[in-house]
Amino acid sequence: MATFNFKLCICFLFPLFCLVYNDSSILCEVGFCRTHLHDTGCTTPPIHCSVNNETHRGINLLSPTVCNCCEYCMPLYGEGEHCSRGGPGTGSTVGRCGDGLYCWPGEEDNYCGRMKSDCHSAQDRYDERERNGELGALEERPRCDGKGKYYKFECVPAQTCFCQADDGRRLFGEVLNLGVVTENTMHCGCSRFHDLMNSVIGSGVPAPVVGPRCTADGNYFPIRCINNICYCVDKITGIISKDYPTVHIDLERQSIAQLPCYEKDLDLFEEFDKEHPATFSSPCLMKQAEMVAEVLDSEEDEFNLDFFGGFPECLPDWTFGRIAVNSAGHKVCVDERGRQIENYHADRKTDPAAYNNMDCKCALTRKLMGDLPEKPVCCRNGNFRRIQCRRGMCRCVDSDGRQTEKETSDVTELSCYDNDTDWRTC
Repeated sequence: MATFNFKLCICFLFPLFCLVYNDSSILCEVGFCRTHLHDTGCTTPPIHCSVNNETHRGINLLSPTVCNCCEYCMPLYGEGEHCSRGGPGTGSTVGRCGDGLYCWPGEEDNYCGRMKSDCHSAQDRYDERERNGELGALEERPRCDGKGKYYKFECVPAQTCFCQADDGRRLFGEVLNLGVVTENTMHCGCSRFHDLMNSVIGSGVPAPVVGPRCTADGNYFPIRCINNICYCVDKITGIISKDYPTVHIDLERQSIAQLPCYEKDLDLFEEFDKEHPATFSSPCLMKQAEMVAEVLDSEEDEFNLDFFGGFPECLPDWTFGRIAVNSAGHKVCVDERGRQIENYHADRKTDPAAYNNMDCKCALTRKLMGDLPEKPVCCRNGNFRRIQCRRGMCRCVDSDGRQTEKETSDVTELSCYDNDTDWRTC
C-alpha cells in the first residue's frame, strides 16, 4: 500500500466555491483507480475543457471522487446561456458562468449576463462615446478582469503602462508600453499586494508596515529575506521560486549577490548593501526603523516623542520616492536611483500651488520613453500639462496622461482650455 496526497474538490452553489482538501494521512492503494474505473467507470467530461474556444470554455479540476480517479471539467457558460443559482432542490453544480458574467434571474429561467461593476460601467460609457463619434485617437477602452474589476494595469498608447488597483486607482509600477511584451511581463502582483496591505492594516498601526520589495514594474523583487536568511522568489507570485526551492544564503556569512536569482540591474542599493552586508534593507527603511526605535525608547522613558512630519514614506521598491528636496529647498523629480530628471522642480515660495500638487508623473514617463519621439510635454513641476499636442492636433489629458476627449486642431475648442491662462505654461 502506498501513500498518496489525497485531494478532493467539492463544489457547492449558493454561494459557489470550491474546497480543496489535502491530507497525506489518507491512503490510496496502488491500483485503486484502475479497479475503480473497471467496476464503476467515469462519466464522460464535457467537451468545454478540451475545446476551449469562443463557444465552449471550461476549467480542469480535481474530480470529486475518492482518489480523484476520474477526469473532471467545470464548464464556463457564455452570455445568455442557462445557469443555476443554487439552493435547496437545485441539484449539484455542473458549471458556472464564465469570466465577467453573473447568473441573473430571468422571467422563465436563470441566465448568464454581464456583471455590474464600476469597470463595466466605464466600458459602457466608452462604447456609447464611440457610437456617438466622441472618442479621441489615443483613448483606450477600459480593461476589466474576470470579476468585473479593473485590470491589473492600464496603458497609454505610445507612452507607458502603469499598475492599477481593482477600483481603477493608479498604483506604483510603470514601464514603457511595448504591447504584447508588456502583457507577458507586467503582472503588478507586488504593487497590488502593497495596496491591499495598506488598505487593511496601514492606517491601524502606529508605525509603517514593511511589505515585500517590488521592482519598478510592480512585480516582486526576486529575493526575499527573513531574519537575514534570503531565498529566491517568483517575480509574479512572490512565493519561493520553483527553480531554486532549496537554495538560500545567510547574510551574516554570504553576499546577497551569491544567490543565483540576484540581478544586479534590479539592485537599487548595491553600494548600500556593501556598507550593510548583513542586512537586506534600504536607506529609506533604515531611516524608518531608526525613528521607530526612538519612539519606542521614549515610551520606555515615559515621555512622548512625536515626529510632526511623520515617518518617511517608502515606495514599494523601498526608495524614498520620486520627489526629493534639494539643498535649495526646492522639490525636484528624481528617478528610482535618486537622480534628478531633467530640470523639473517646484519652489514653495514662488509657486506654492505647483509645489503642493507636484506628482512628477509626466517627468517619469519622459524618462522611461528615453530617446523615443513625441514625448509628452510637462509642467515645470513634472506634472502632465493638461493640453497635449501631436501632429497638429491637440487633446485634453488627465493627471496620468490619458486622453479624455476628442482631439481638435483648434485648442480653444477643448474643454480643458482656459482663456484666462496660457495653456502652454503651467
